[in-house]
Amino acid sequence: MKALWTVPEKLIVRQFYLQNSGLFLVVLLLGFGFLSSNEHIALATYALHDSVFLAGYVALWLLYTAYVIHFQRQLLHTTNLLQFFRLIPAVKRLSVFYLLNLQLLAPVVLYAGFMLWVGVQQRTTTANGSLILIAGTLSLLPLPFIERALHNPNPELFTGYLGNWLRQTLTTPYGLFFIRYLFREQPITLLLTKAGSCLLTAGILLLYPTDDYDIRLLSLGMLLSAAFHAGVVFELYQFEARQLMLLRNLPLPLARRLLLYGGIQALLLIPEALLLIVRGPETVSLLDLAGVWFLGFSLLWLQFAALLTRHQPRDRFVATLFWPLIAFFLLIMYRLPAGSLASLSIVVATSLFIRNFYRSTWEENDL
Repeated sequence: MKALWTVPEKLIVRQFYLQNSGLFLVVLLLGFGFLSSNEHIALATYALHDSVFLAGYVALWLLYTAYVIHFQRQLLHTTNLLQFFRLIPAVKRLSVFYLLNLQLLAPVVLYAGFMLWVGVQQRTTTANGSLILIAGTLSLLPLPFIERALHNPNPELFTGYLGNWLRQTLTTPYGLFFIRYLFREQPITLLLTKAGSCLLTAGILLLYPTDDYDIRLLSLGMLLSAAFHAGVVFELYQFEARQLMLLRNLPLPLARRLLLYGGIQALLLIPEALLLIVRGPETVSLLDLAGVWFLGFSLLWLQFAALLTRHQPRDRFVATLFWPLIAFFLLIMYRLPAGSLASLSIVVATSLFIRNFYRSTWEENDL
């Protein structure tokens, strides 16, 4: 029984937290470095008394659960050792994966427990019962998806007649190759990344009318949004190396390559730009909002340039974001303007790109 627990715990749980360590760090810094304990209790109290606000929490928890499911399904499809769990009796197998899910969903379970503690003090019986039901449901939700992934290790993707007709009829400009690849091959990654980033941005924008916040809150939110996009940036790096190996040998000026990659990263952040323009706080000028967006753009550009400096597998790349995220968090908290940070990041990223683009190599054996 010990082996049945140790193997998936190392392959799934540890890999999950290792690959997302930078993201969890930013969440902790944003949640506990910017908001006090009284503000956390106030938010939980408001959610317990307002069903719409509580639904917002549930939506975030459901999004996180969907990401956990997606992560496990990918590992089950690509790791042959995990496929042997089909041979284990169903009750024992489900018990092991349920306990693994509790570890993966620890942020949701712990925060739901905190809200339940507040609810007991507030005597919100209905909301407390809803929290218990929601947390229990979310802990069980991944199990059917895991079972399906175990019994269908190599699923075939069905694109349908419409998808085939569109591919044969419409031509795709190079700048949209990667966006099309995401929609076709990595739709879950794209959906979870953009949904998490947009929900975070919208939530921060909704916070502004409730108190006297300055531009730092928006900058920290954009920092977290950039961390959300780390997986998508790695997909761009991997897509170029695996699918378009000939591209590097084409006689294209380096300045044009800079514009092409910059355009791709700008396209990825269009939803956040629309949110900032439409729902931007009245107390923040349009110029400051533009600086916040350029900060997110520069961070995506810096992540991609860092991958060109030295090849890294996905988990190691995400882990290396730890210290840069800490540095940007401290710089933002010390009131450095978002526009200045964005300019500095773009200069550093462009220098790294110019120096390392033709030197960078893809090492397949590391993945």
